[in-house]
Amino acid sequence: MRVRRVVTRRGRHIRGYFPSKKMKRMVAWESLLERDALLLLELSPGVVAYQEQPEKLAYWDGDAMRAHIPDLWASLHDERTLFIEIKPSSELTRPKVKTKYRQIAEQLQEQGLDYRLLTEEGIQQEPQFSNLKQLLYRYNHPASPLPTRSQLAAAFYLSESIPLAKCLERFGSDVTDTLIAQARLYVDLTQPLAPASLVQLPAGERHATIYF
Repeated sequence: MRVRRVVTRRGRHIRGYFPSKKMKRMVAWESLLERDALLLLELSPGVVAYQEQPEKLAYWDGDAMRAHIPDLWASLHDERTLFIEIKPSSELTRPKVKTKYRQIAEQLQEQGLDYRLLTEEGIQQEPQFSNLKQLLYRYNHPASPLPTRSQLAAAFYLSESIPLAKCLERFGSDVTDTLIAQARLYVDLTQPLAPASLVQLPAGERHATIYF
């Protein structure tokens, strides 16, 4: 349960809810950049669960103990937990703000806690961000019927990877997009998707892929 209410009617900031299939509920966000970060958490195979405004963390700012509530918490496939703060890069040009988050990160690391500060540069990386936005529809509205595990394995019987064009020819675009969105097929989303893009069955560390 989050420690404070995110979406209120007061204030000039844009706020809203992200419909999370992974969490089976609406996840609150209080900036467009946070909303964009939720897309990455939702579609990252390596993120098992996540939550907004998870808990209060204490840190020493040089004068007094302060409370800090990270924007997000994520439970990862490798059993690590990660606290995440979302900030526009423009805010980090202010020395006081930059010092604050450096202190928080260092002190949480000393406590054995993972803490990551994400800006638009890490969240809205192209072409990955556009690829994920394109896949979101089929993630939430999967095509049907989908191939069985043995049918997928048969497609890769002669090779570990096949061109995206061959997947589209064999399964169709809706099914292919669904399989990629569900992480049942792997393609490098940091590159533009093209007919020659190589598609593989997920294996090993690809099950733990995170997009940030």
